Amino acid sequence: MPKPILVGFDPRSPDQSPVEFGVAAARFTGAPLIVASVHGSSTAVGAAGRALVEAELEGQDDEALAQVARRLEADGVDAECRSLPGVSAPRALHNAAEELDAGLLVIGSTDRGAAGRVLPGSTAQRLMHGAPCPLAVVPHGWQAGGGLNTIGVAFVDTPEGHEALDGAVALARRSGARLRVLSAASPHGFGRTFGGGDALTPAITYEEVGSAIRAAAERAVERATAGADDIGVEPDVSVGDPADFLIAVSEGLDLLICGSRGYGPARAVLLGGVSRRVTAEAQCPVIVLVRGAEAGLEALIGGRSSAIG
Repeated sequence: MPKPILVGFDPRSPDQSPVEFGVAAARFTGAPLIVASVHGSSTAVGAAGRALVEAELEGQDDEALAQVARRLEADGVDAECRSLPGVSAPRALHNAAEELDAGLLVIGSTDRGAAGRVLPGSTAQRLMHGAPCPLAVVPHGWQAGGGLNTIGVAFVDTPEGHEALDGAVALARRSGARLRVLSAASPHGFGRTFGGGDALTPAITYEEVGSAIRAAAERAVERATAGADDIGVEPDVSVGDPADFLIAVSEGLDLLICGSRGYGPARAVLLGGVSRRVTAEAQCPVIVLVRGAEAGLEALIGGRSSAIG
């Protein structure tokens, strides 16, 4: 059985992009859908009036969640809606994801900035550093549009990069989407020319270094996707700033999948310069993987074996 998709719903936000993405993900994976809101958050009122105000807000939150449940039922969506107790949304969602053995936890961005940009707030940032399962961050104002047609995966030739690729291939097979394998490398620290110190040592230009890096990346992508001939795979290799590349490409994607770094504590995304910028500026939903999670994205469709080969 596929593992469930858990959506964190903020009843006090007009943006329902996380719910919309959760519905779309449940449809193309066949995974059960659970929409949850967190009750009990503290309010900025005096102690005497806090209980009364919180009770009123909780009632409003319950009604907002009930409205979502009615809308999903009217649309023919099989989903469970539940409220979660707790004063911390990240902790409550984390605990629920563990208890439910979720295959994917979906959260929204904050509503700061332009629509169509992922701007992680405190909930997203805290969950990225300890989520028990893959985490999807959905841009404010995102709409499902024409469905899941193009999946992008940020690929590096590391175990974590291959895990992200396996998950992307599994989802592409399930949904019939085209897969763009995105590999970017930047020749850090290189000047415009290298060598050429004497007549016997030819100068190596920046362009030649870039060509060599591109060729190596293309070979790595070709090897990694050798067992995925049954789906439409489009290698896309760039020499330059990786974050700039992935952010620019995200405009033409329906979903972007990124892995974590290959070191650090388990259950952490360990956002570096590239992944921090990508999750902050991507124009499509981004699924980020955590180190040490017991199951990858294949668990959403009931699979546990490697997606390639």
